[in-house]
Amino acid sequence: MTHVLDELPVAMSIIDGDGRIILCNAATAMIGGASAGIDLRQVMRTAKAHHPDGRPFADNDVPTARVLRGEVVRGELVALKLEGAPERTLHVSAVPLREGSGTIVGAVVVSVDASELRSDDVRSVDIVVHELRTPLTAAWGHVQMARRMLERNGPTSALARSLQIAETQLRHLRRLLAEVSTSGDRGSPMFVVTPEPTDLVALVRAVTSRHGQGHVLKFHADIETLIASVDADRIDEIVENLIANAELYTVAGGTIQVALAQAEPAGDIKLQVTDSGIGVPDADRSHLFEPYRRGSNVGERGGTGLGLYISKVIAQRHGGDLLLGPTSSTGTTFTLVLPAAVMN
Repeated sequence: MTHVLDELPVAMSIIDGDGRIILCNAATAMIGGASAGIDLRQVMRTAKAHHPDGRPFADNDVPTARVLRGEVVRGELVALKLEGAPERTLHVSAVPLREGSGTIVGAVVVSVDASELRSDDVRSVDIVVHELRTPLTAAWGHVQMARRMLERNGPTSALARSLQIAETQLRHLRRLLAEVSTSGDRGSPMFVVTPEPTDLVALVRAVTSRHGQGHVLKFHADIETLIASVDADRIDEIVENLIANAELYTVAGGTIQVALAQAEPAGDIKLQVTDSGIGVPDADRSHLFEPYRRGSNVGERGGTGLGLYISKVIAQRHGGDLLLGPTSSTGTTFTLVLPAAVMN
């Protein structure tokens, strides 16, 4: 997987819950010579991490410490000074990685040399971090699950399934990295769609199978198979974002309903995700799909404010849309609408 990450034109590392680098690309060396096996928080201390104005970071305030407490770090400027080397200022973004139970098991940290970063690139970096988190979390989780199953039971069909999911997510990651590297649209580097015949029932069922450990997750489809011309990776990403959001804002044990239907033969396809969570205040509805905007009632729940923005753009690139339905203090419904490019 390391050679996949080396394709990314920024420094990227995956750290475990103790701050130690599990995996990183070659560009990560610009962070004080960091490499796999090293505690990234210790690197920050050795390099005398400080704010650009000279104020030092407290040990528990550096981005790597904050992200492991569950905070999403977006665009923190961190200046580093190593003996015998010129000072370097990095633009650091980071998101926590969580198990299905919500336990933080590590983080993805992306750093860019601030001297090379244009102001209109900041959103691009944040989108990179957000986009990479889903395939990395899924792949990492299933590789760990496969390792445990192999240790306990030897090769099994469940083991093969976990490795298949991990392989699929790593292919998705490779595609994202290729798009970051080659796109000329710096403002939205990963929103290209490549439609092909896809069974949406199987796709949505696969996404729901990755969730539901802490909630009652119900999936219903009117038909057994619905073949549509869509970009499977992108639609997977939208469904993943919607279900992950529903889980984030619904108390443990609450109900989340996912329904897939086609209004009529050759009619629009609709996927609805309905939760029993905190709802969206009326004052926030018109801004909810804007980048970095979140409901005013989310409290301390983590999040970047980019998931819905990204999902809506992807839906529109398919000729469809992502809509917010009526909400209350006891739930929210999002509807993904896709045109009927159906090949049943």
